[in-house]
Amino acid sequence: MLQTMLSSEVMTKAAERLMKLLPYKKHSDIIKRAWQLYRTGHVYNVTIEDNVLKGKVTDKGHTYEPSFRLKQAAGSSCTCTTVGLCPHNVALFLYAYNQIDAVGNLIRTWKEPATKRKKAESNEKQKDVQVKQQTVQQQKLNEKNRSNTSNNANIVDAWWQSFEEKYRRIPLYNITEEEHMRRLVQSFFPTFERPTSKASFLDHLYYVHAALFTFIKLVHIPQKSWGYFAIMQERHVEQFSSTVQQALINLAKKPRTKSHEQLLYATIPYVRNVLSGELTYFRQILDVYEIIWTTVLTDETYRQEECTWAIEQLNKKQTVEEKIPFIGAASYVSFLLENDHRAYQLIEPFPYLATEHIVRFMHMSFAKKQIQRGVEWFHRLEQNVETYLYSLHITEREWFVQHVLSAYVQYRIATKNEQTERYEQLLQKLLPYSFYTYIDYLFDEQKWKELIELYMLEKTTVDMIHPLHLKAVEQADRSLVLPLYHQTIMHYIEQKNRSAYEQAIKHLRKLRAHYRALKQMPRWETYITKLAEQTKRLRAFQDLLRKGKFI
Repeated sequence: MLQTMLSSEVMTKAAERLMKLLPYKKHSDIIKRAWQLYRTGHVYNVTIEDNVLKGKVTDKGHTYEPSFRLKQAAGSSCTCTTVGLCPHNVALFLYAYNQIDAVGNLIRTWKEPATKRKKAESNEKQKDVQVKQQTVQQQKLNEKNRSNTSNNANIVDAWWQSFEEKYRRIPLYNITEEEHMRRLVQSFFPTFERPTSKASFLDHLYYVHAALFTFIKLVHIPQKSWGYFAIMQERHVEQFSSTVQQALINLAKKPRTKSHEQLLYATIPYVRNVLSGELTYFRQILDVYEIIWTTVLTDETYRQEECTWAIEQLNKKQTVEEKIPFIGAASYVSFLLENDHRAYQLIEPFPYLATEHIVRFMHMSFAKKQIQRGVEWFHRLEQNVETYLYSLHITEREWFVQHVLSAYVQYRIATKNEQTERYEQLLQKLLPYSFYTYIDYLFDEQKWKELIELYMLEKTTVDMIHPLHLKAVEQADRSLVLPLYHQTIMHYIEQKNRSAYEQAIKHLRKLRAHYRALKQMPRWETYITKLAEQTKRLRAFQDLLRKGKFI
């Protein structure tokens, strides 16, 4: 996941360098174009490696592959061959920046004059000093608490009590749900200074608890049903989910002592509170819950206890909506315990949950070089593919097909086995939602007969087919396109208007040329005679047939 690999500090500094390299007043055309490309979804397949962003950007019908160096923006490049930074580089950066903060905030800052921005940065530094002093005082208080008590759970409880007291001081009267979230993310949480990599385990754990507290508050705020505020709420939760995950990844890198393990055990009840959030944020909730149990809570005893607890909770719940979070939790922890049978049994009846979990479990198995385990997970998905597809809402089926085909690619790479027949069977099972992918596959494999049959099955006309596909089939075997032209001609005749008749006549000329090239003119004469008889009541079409000298 991209957001888990991005450092907020690196991204912020990269943004500062970019604003200096491209002052808004002089380069507004580049920035506006980049902003437009990003907002309209033209940036995709974004990855990061060694602090270099790479991805693809479609612009005016062309696809470019920019790369953006986060620590040396001036050295970025793009296949569009522009000298220096281009809109594609900047659009790529905006896509990545959105994972840590709203791009709109960056654009507003960019537009500000440099002098005003420097003054704001100076004020921020002064605030940071004050926050750091407060944090030092808090840490001293924590040290005092630790020396005065032998119960580690009390330390964690004290942290959460202090978070709650600070939270109550936020002015929340008569504000929208979105503004409530904004204040949590932009005003409340920043008061907890992010620890450096050299900070102690305890400092990182304290920061993780502050992040968890904020996240739990966020996911308990109901989401608006639709509109701008609903979109912004989703974005706040998604972006802060990345913040929590990064904090957990940083914590997992720190060495632990026995007392630290006791503190982690005392953390578990607070982690469980994440599962009680609004179901509309279910994906983000599971992301946070799962990464905790993957990276930090790695003790097998803890995991066994957690799995038992989650199963007990789901058995107590009455409705499916109440059970779902605990099913997802129990299944994931079961997988970590390598109890794949139980992990699958829990999720198998729920198509959406099962699809995401099975693909994730397969990917994790392959990443651990557990090839056979990953293969078994793919087989579980494969055997349920049609059942899951048609049990999902129609709006979710495209997502499902893309997920399944992406899983097959991972499976093929891991097993180093192309198995084209198996892939084709999968594409057939996923029709009609796999139509375009299947078309491309048949074209690449030069299965011309099957290609035409698929086009006809979907009632495609000649005009809807890519000219490259049509030309390739005609060159390979001209006779294969004859039924397609028959179907196209009838499609236009059935519309019963003059412009459609003219289209039918155009394709009749092409069809006659194909019959002539195949030296099958008797078949053509039989066909055109029969067509003229069938359409004898359509006077306008009959006139065009006579003018075209077909009859």
